[in-house]
Amino acid sequence: MPAQPLSARPTPAGLARTWHFAALGPAAILAAVASAAFGWLGLAASALALAAFGVGVWWSRQHLSAAVDELVAHTVSAGVALHGAAASDAAPDTCPMLQPLADGIHSLQLHQHRLYAEQASQLDQLRQQVHTDTLTGLPNRRHFLSRLEAVLADGGGPDGVGLLLVRLKDLQGMNQRIGHNSADHVLQALAQALQAYTARIDRCFAGRLNGSDFALLLPVGGLASETASALLRALRQPLAQIDASASVSAGAVELNGPLTATSALALADAALAHAEAQGGPVDEAPQAAVPNGVTGMATAGESSWQRRIARALAQGRATLADYEVRAADGRQLHLDCPLRLQLTPGGPMEPAARWLALATRSRLCPDVDERAITLALEAIASDGRARCINVSGVSLASPEFVAVVSRRLETQPDAASRLWIDIPEAVALERPMLVREVARRWRLLGVMMGLEHAGEGLARIPRLMDLGLDCVRIDGRFVNGIAGEDHADARRYLQGLVRLVQAVGLQVTAEGVRSVDDLAVLWDLGFDAATGPALALMATEAVA
Repeated sequence: MPAQPLSARPTPAGLARTWHFAALGPAAILAAVASAAFGWLGLAASALALAAFGVGVWWSRQHLSAAVDELVAHTVSAGVALHGAAASDAAPDTCPMLQPLADGIHSLQLHQHRLYAEQASQLDQLRQQVHTDTLTGLPNRRHFLSRLEAVLADGGGPDGVGLLLVRLKDLQGMNQRIGHNSADHVLQALAQALQAYTARIDRCFAGRLNGSDFALLLPVGGLASETASALLRALRQPLAQIDASASVSAGAVELNGPLTATSALALADAALAHAEAQGGPVDEAPQAAVPNGVTGMATAGESSWQRRIARALAQGRATLADYEVRAADGRQLHLDCPLRLQLTPGGPMEPAARWLALATRSRLCPDVDERAITLALEAIASDGRARCINVSGVSLASPEFVAVVSRRLETQPDAASRLWIDIPEAVALERPMLVREVARRWRLLGVMMGLEHAGEGLARIPRLMDLGLDCVRIDGRFVNGIAGEDHADARRYLQGLVRLVQAVGLQVTAEGVRSVDDLAVLWDLGFDAATGPALALMATEAVA
């Protein structure tokens, strides 16, 4: 069971009132009145007074205990502002008799938060070192591919995405011609041109894949070839000013549908090779292979698919998938349960990658998340197995959604006590007060709260320890592929994440682990739990 949230402790109210009669209590007062009225019963009165004094001591201790509990809750809740602001140097006002205790608790709290802030800052610096190419400041190959993998796994959005592969020709000859320093300036100029896109276009990102190859992901489809041509035109003059012989080529592909990062990059590389073979700057590349059903969603029109999604929810054509979450000792902790929708009656249950982007744009996320919670509570009530569902930031920001879910949790307390609700890391980073309030409300009803897809901005979340969470789940792009000898820095960063999260009393889980070797490393790094194909592979190996 999760630890009792701070918000569940008694609310500080009238601490001074605690001490009005705490020293003696009502029994002692009664004894004093009896003694004055009946002086001839001295011995009996003395005995009564002695007994009353004992009762008064007990009464005092009870009130003192309650006062201390209230003081601790008050000190913790009022100590530091949520958005990372510095804590007040003064402890909260309280009963004078408890002020030394309040000062001590407050000082300890300040020290804890400052220590956490220092560790988080150091960890974020390590993240940048691990994920960034030092010369250009762009994400390195591993980090770019992990981000690309995440985008493509979600289907790339209803309109697809564009991928550019940009190559600086004959880097070795350039080094000999103008020297390494000048060649580095050429690479930096190319990187700055790519960063101009990432700075202005949301969800656009770039990376340096190796010495001379760069990549740019466009968050919408249909613009890859046009963007590549514009990029090459923009690079001609700045590169020529450094080296008149500098030459850059580019390949562009349109991607629509679930693909691996490796296959997407192979398509872009083929487009680049074709462009270079023809002597042109950019290949008018053919579309990447698109799985059945994905293109149809984009071309059928948003209003049509909005109606399909809404109708599937209204008609109950929805179900939950089940993925095990296990601890290092093999215990099953709960099931991760993403929602599936049957968008066509009698058709297959479609994963969120096929429809979630359109549901978000159609403002259907609260309906989707409410359905997922309802199904999870029903399943828990049926078999008693704990389940985890994820809720979008759009839904959390809806007071109506939060109220509806709260009422449902209140009516099913037994099932609610076995329910996990995950929220995206980005929401905690951008709106920590919202997360704190929702977590406070739902944890009082028995729900356990997790932060999913974490790792990129975890160290920058204001006041992580005060958000009311139980678990942090590290995104698969940070945990996959770390077993290799050349990923020691990535392992150091993960270990830092584990220590940071566990230091504030939260569990840490690895998401989507694919390799048994990676899973073994994660256990060594101290992860509390994991999910992904590697769990089934490890179980199969154990049986064999």
